[in-house]
Amino acid sequence: MPPNQSVSSSRGATWKSGRSRWHLPLLAGLSLAFATACGEDDDGGPVTPPVEGPPKYEATIRRTAHGIPHIIANDMGSLSYGQGYAFAKDHVCILSDQILKVRGERARYLGAGPGNTYAGSDFGYRVLQLQEKAQAAFPTLPADIQEMFNGYAAGFNKYLSETPAAELPAPCTNAPWVKPIQGVDLLAYDISVGLAGSAYQLILAIAAASPPIPGAGSEGRPVPGSFKVERPDFSQVGSNGWAIGADRSASGHGMVVANPHFPWEGELKLWESQLTVPGQLNVYGVGLLGVPAVLIGFNDNVAWTHTFSSGQRMTLYGLQLVPGNPTRYKYGTEERDMTARDITILVRLPEGSLTNITQRFYSSHYGPVIVIPGTAPWTTQSVLSFRDTNLDNTQLVTQFVGMNRAKSLEEFQNVYANVQGIPWVNTMAADRAGNVWYTDATPTPNLTATAIGTWRAASSGLDPATTAIWQSMGLVLLDGSNPENEWRDAAGARGPGLVPFSGVPKLARRDFVFNANDSYWLANPSQPLTGFSPLHGLEGVGQTPRTRMNAVLLTEENGASGSDYKFTVAELENAILGNRGMTAELLRDQLVARCTGKTTVQYNTTLVDIRQGCAALATWDLRYDVGSRGAALWREFSGHFSMGALSNGGTGTLFANPFNVAQPIATPNTLAAEPAAGTDPTMLALAAAVYRLQVAGIPVDAPLGDSQYTTRVDGKKIPIHGGGSYDGTANVVSWGTLKSTTPDSDFSAVRGTQLLNSRTNLTNTGYVINNGSSFIMAMEFTDTGVNGRAVLTYSESSDKNSPYFSDQTELFSNKQWRPIVFTEEAIAATKVEEKKISGN
Repeated sequence: MPPNQSVSSSRGATWKSGRSRWHLPLLAGLSLAFATACGEDDDGGPVTPPVEGPPKYEATIRRTAHGIPHIIANDMGSLSYGQGYAFAKDHVCILSDQILKVRGERARYLGAGPGNTYAGSDFGYRVLQLQEKAQAAFPTLPADIQEMFNGYAAGFNKYLSETPAAELPAPCTNAPWVKPIQGVDLLAYDISVGLAGSAYQLILAIAAASPPIPGAGSEGRPVPGSFKVERPDFSQVGSNGWAIGADRSASGHGMVVANPHFPWEGELKLWESQLTVPGQLNVYGVGLLGVPAVLIGFNDNVAWTHTFSSGQRMTLYGLQLVPGNPTRYKYGTEERDMTARDITILVRLPEGSLTNITQRFYSSHYGPVIVIPGTAPWTTQSVLSFRDTNLDNTQLVTQFVGMNRAKSLEEFQNVYANVQGIPWVNTMAADRAGNVWYTDATPTPNLTATAIGTWRAASSGLDPATTAIWQSMGLVLLDGSNPENEWRDAAGARGPGLVPFSGVPKLARRDFVFNANDSYWLANPSQPLTGFSPLHGLEGVGQTPRTRMNAVLLTEENGASGSDYKFTVAELENAILGNRGMTAELLRDQLVARCTGKTTVQYNTTLVDIRQGCAALATWDLRYDVGSRGAALWREFSGHFSMGALSNGGTGTLFANPFNVAQPIATPNTLAAEPAAGTDPTMLALAAAVYRLQVAGIPVDAPLGDSQYTTRVDGKKIPIHGGGSYDGTANVVSWGTLKSTTPDSDFSAVRGTQLLNSRTNLTNTGYVINNGSSFIMAMEFTDTGVNGRAVLTYSESSDKNSPYFSDQTELFSNKQWRPIVFTEEAIAATKVEEKKISGN
């Protein structure tokens, strides 16, 4: 038995080995050392006596329609106190679970979890040492930021002190793990939020990493139970972001469209609020759950939005191991030992007692060692490690507060230059004067030109492993034995090995800037950004259909911006939720002309009658509205092709004219010619689309809303409009799994049991939606203030008994926007409740 596989238990428990199952009370496949505890400790300590004198924090919370809180206080600590209290009322279960997750204490309260994933999560987060990083960094933060963290925690705790455990909302009613938190807990959690574009998806890959037994063919710990250590998938988050300048604005002032595509479930949801400290701060928008301040929004002078960056937040390193010693690796002309660390967690056993479990983990000098079974095992020859740009990013809230306070676009830009705390997003911003600005200032590894050139060659097919990692996961794999591949320090960067702000892509204009999750390259197609490292994103490559649709909406004459080529707020609303589909606008008419008159097409072993499908496409309105008939059929048609084919041309199988770097928005185009012999790929795709809908029980001409929906209260189906990534719509709705909440902390939409098309999200119950357009905002600065409307698609509260649990989902279903309430006069006129709170 290898040194990290010791097993013992005073209770005489047994375990069954195997790569597919971990059994309680022992978790086979993890290296375990047990010492049974005789009950749960209570995290107790001396009770803090009441503080005499005036309260430290005082805030007023006024909620307007749909539960939007407008919080006002006289200092930043009190403001956060009010924000933490209001937030707890809406999402107490989710944040409590996330604090538990980052502390590595889920298994203590919830048991090892399905497939032992809670135990694996605990180990993974303990390896990252986020609590220790937060403890060390907290005293170094600006004093007002420390006060915000402490105030937010105090406000959250105030809600808990007023709410008996039996009256907490489901699903965490009476949960023993819902407990008071501290400001440093929030900082640790906020560091973890910064890892959403990187280590967030590697937590269980860290937990699965164990050295092989020489000669036994082992490749790390067994995959835990029914859980599969998934390949990282960063495609589940996206967004559209537009900043419109004076040259394209009907009012001559700046405008912003925010349309983040994020999960509708879990901790990556957004929460809407207005935060005001008279004379210091007045900002409106949405923030990530449990993160003080505003992430996307506006103040009196600047508005901004974000989209998920296509650049790299980490690099993987392939370690060449020393023969006979799988925890020693080659580096240059030397050999290095991995660093070993034993970690102990508590696991609740089925009968209620607690058991200590100790496991050994390893890191290279780059970072933790990981295992992705089937893709990246730990063999006697090699293993993967990784380095993460955001693992030491403690500046998220400092960054957001600086943006929230900015009195000009110049001040806003200076926050980016001086703080450099943005974790994983592009930024589009506009000011009252009609200036607009774009940047991808996300932290990026700073590699030498030699290292980049070597990687590009390897990922282009020279090295199969590097190519596979790039093509399947979009991640950069470097040779960890070559010192040339180290990140290089640069003056002015936030931390070691990062590209400084002076070296990131940015663009200032007076017409518009935008992003739809392709790279910085075409933030404005008339002024391409070039010459940057591919770790920021790729230049000169085919754009996704959604990026092309965004560009069309922004640039077409007599189109979305009207005959005057200048946007109003109403035109922005109609554009972003117009549900036009790029692939259909390019190809539908040509496809209908070809399929007309044809009857049957062989698809696999089935002879498919395509006549009704062809007729449905001919009368389709080319939209993805709930009443659009034929939209689902086109989705299945376009989803038959790869995203590469839709973006680059499909080597003649779909488009006749492939991508042309000189015409990046106009190409590819035109339906490929029908082949002289053999099956026409486009007719085969149409037959496949008809067949899949038949299997799902969806008529080819059914309204989209009949099959595309979300479930909210008591399983009620709410029809949802919008398209997926293969449709090329701006308004994206989909199914996603990018969340780490437990069933004890959040609800989930109910999906079909049979996945018929993974590209399009088609199941035997249709297209179930739990991801996509989330906070949608269209706003403009005016001569005297701000004018705008918004909708939060999944609504403000996670409490199923709250009137704000699904009210805005109904609005979104009907394409209804609500006015943004920002001024004191508007708040006073429309408030539905008010609460003054105070405490210490």
